[in-house]
Amino acid sequence: MSLLDRIALGDHICWTVSNEAVRLESLIDVVRAGLRAGHRVLYCGDDSDRARAALRGRGLHADAAVASGDLRFAPAEPSFLTAGVFDPATALRFLRREIEDARHAGNPGLRLITDMSWASRPAPGVERLPEFEAEANTIFAEGYLLGVCAYDPRLFDPLSLRGVSRAHPGTVGADAPFDPDLVLRIRHTRQPFGLRLEGEADLLNQRALSAVLDHLLDALTDGSATATVDVSGLRFVDTAAARVLLRALDQAAGRLRITGRPPALARLLASRHAGQSPARHDRVPRSGLGGTSA
Repeated sequence: MSLLDRIALGDHICWTVSNEAVRLESLIDVVRAGLRAGHRVLYCGDDSDRARAALRGRGLHADAAVASGDLRFAPAEPSFLTAGVFDPATALRFLRREIEDARHAGNPGLRLITDMSWASRPAPGVERLPEFEAEANTIFAEGYLLGVCAYDPRLFDPLSLRGVSRAHPGTVGADAPFDPDLVLRIRHTRQPFGLRLEGEADLLNQRALSAVLDHLLDALTDGSATATVDVSGLRFVDTAAARVLLRALDQAAGRLRITGRPPALARLLASRHAGQSPARHDRVPRSGLGGTSA
C-alpha cells in the first residue's frame, strides 16, 4: 500500500522524509494516481531531472504527459523564489496562477508536489515560510488543489521544521501511511457558506486552522453576512483548537455559527465562556458526533 494513497483534493500535507528511495517511490504513486484521475500534476523542486528519470523507471510515460501539459516540472525559482528572494504573497500568486491554468485546461484538480529542500538554503525571506504555508491553506480549502510538501528533516533544524509543520493541517512521517482521520481536513462549503472540519484539530495544526478561519471572517465584509463552521466530522479536539474557534466566535460578533459540535467540544467552549480552565486535552468520542448548534 502506498504511504500517500489516501490523500485527496484539498489536502495540504507536510511530509517529513529522509529516505530518498521511499520519497521517490511514494511521490511517483501520487503522480500516477493524479494522471489517472485526469488531474494536472506539478512537481516543483531543483531535482526535476531525477524525478522525471524515476517516473520513467517506473513505466510512466512522463514525456507524453509533459507534452500534453498534464505533468509539469518547475524549479524552485521562479516558482517560489524571485531573484533568490522568498516572498509569501508572490508564492501565493504563483499557486493561484497554476490553479487558473489547470482549470482553463479542463483538469478537475491540480496536484502540487514540492521538494522543499530549497528552503534550507539561506535565501532572504525564507524565515517567512511558515506564514506562507499557513496562508496557503485558504487556497487548499477550496478543494481543487492537493499539496504534498516534502521536507527532509536532515536539512532543517528541529525548531524550523516544527514551525512549518504546524502551518499544515497534517504532518506525516515516512514510517506510517497517511491517515485522513489523524489530520485536519478543512473544506469550504457554499450551502451554507462557511467551512467543514474533519479529523483531528489540535496544537499541531492550530496555525493552519487559525489562518483559514481568519480568511473566512475577512469574507464577511457585509454586515448582514453570516458563516457556518460544521465540526461534526471532528474526532479529536484539544484546548488549542477550541481557543481558535472561540476567538473566531468572539471576532465574528454573532455572524459565525458552529454546528454539529460534539459534546467534548461543547464542554471546552462552555468552560471557556464560564472562565474556567479546561483540561489540556479532551478527546471527542467516535460515537455521538452529532451534537448541537452553537
